[in-house]
Amino acid sequence: MKSYETSALILDTPQDLLLTIPFLLGFHPQDSLVVLSLTSERRLARVMRAEIIVPNERDSARELIGALAWQNIEGVMLVAYTSGDGLSFLEICENEIKSAGFALIESIVVNETHWISRLCESECGSCPHEGNPLPTFESSRIAAEHVIRGHVMPCVSEHELAATLARVGAPIPDADENLPLTEAAALLCRVWERWQVSRTLLPAEVGPTLLALENVALRDFAITMHGSTQLLGAVELWRTFLTQAPLGFRAPVACLLAATSYEAGEGGLARLALDEAMKDDPEYSLARLLKRAMESGWPPEAFTRMRHELAEKLEALVRDAA
Repeated sequence: MKSYETSALILDTPQDLLLTIPFLLGFHPQDSLVVLSLTSERRLARVMRAEIIVPNERDSARELIGALAWQNIEGVMLVAYTSGDGLSFLEICENEIKSAGFALIESIVVNETHWISRLCESECGSCPHEGNPLPTFESSRIAAEHVIRGHVMPCVSEHELAATLARVGAPIPDADENLPLTEAAALLCRVWERWQVSRTLLPAEVGPTLLALENVALRDFAITMHGSTQLLGAVELWRTFLTQAPLGFRAPVACLLAATSYEAGEGGLARLALDEAMKDDPEYSLARLLKRAMESGWPPEAFTRMRHELAEKLEALVRDAA
């Protein structure tokens, strides 16, 4: 397996990839198929997760792999987390990737204790029959580098991730002191730029940022700040903000998390985020709109188009904030 770069981390081996996936999803996947796409620059473009056992496997595979067609994708990696069931879905996805003209760079099956590369097994047969032992997660180099960069350790399960998202932050001091529109937009830009570099938030900026997102124009501006190749960073940013948002200020940031995670292909996280938005404000208009869009089966690329259209409409705000 060649080296791949994601968030400046070098993935030299399949073990490195397996150690990185929980950080990308926010939890350790089970009974799942994870699809990772790489751009022509060998950067991770998108991470999607689907149930490993699905009805209508061929249709599900076409829909899953078809979602990659709009990006400049060079290759795709598949990782199936299963005790043995669902391998037919993995095989169909492999064929769909080849039919779509993408390079299948890796296809790995992971069980509770071992992993095995299907490509290595078929091409050179050097992997042990029972597979390779799973790397130790907590003491690994990859985990250490993620933590040093400010990433939170992934949750044990999706259920635990939901509980993490439900945590409510402390009240915001001076909650009535809103910044002028252009100053608040500039603040959002600074927060996003710092996050891309260091994955850190300044405590003094958390409250003002949450206050700024109460403004619908600034919330929509926040949707446009990132590009398609920065989706994973945006997901992590809004997830971090949601855990610090107090009651009454959670709906906007939860919707930002829902929109970015859905666009990134993680529908499960998007639904969890929408649950938090609806709990905070059942009548919040963007939450209701996103819920209808997701339930009607909007493809993730539709969210990309929406973001681009919003960017054009908010050009003046971006110019004034610069």
